[in-house]
Amino acid sequence: MLAESILPEGILSWFDLRDVRVNKKDEETKVFHIYLDENDLTPDNREDLSPNGFTRESIFNDFPLRGNEVLLHVRRRRWKDAAGENVMTDMDLIQEHTRCSKEFAAFLKEAAGYSPDHLTLARAGLPYKR
Repeated sequence: MLAESILPEGILSWFDLRDVRVNKKDEETKVFHIYLDENDLTPDNREDLSPNGFTRESIFNDFPLRGNEVLLHVRRRRWKDAAGENVMTDMDLIQEHTRCSKEFAAFLKEAAGYSPDHLTLARAGLPYKR
């Protein structure tokens, strides 16, 4: 599948591809918006949980695709336990203190010599959203 080839490794184990949209950024550059929803597998395969919707969408930068920006729009699934508490799956896909996938952050660190932050992303011409 094409999505497995361009998305961060293993992400489709946790998320379902909901949509892909392409917008023009300028005359030469496009922005690929990839929309992902966390799948409906309960944390630790618990059977005592009921669905409780999704979190607000978070947007992360990923590797450019043929010179075009790639933004991952991610919605995490929420669950409720018997006590009415929200429960979510623990996952570690985004590099801490960045808005980048771990793979993209590692690449930027190797290329630039330090971990990416909002200033690094701005210098690279990539959007940074808090």
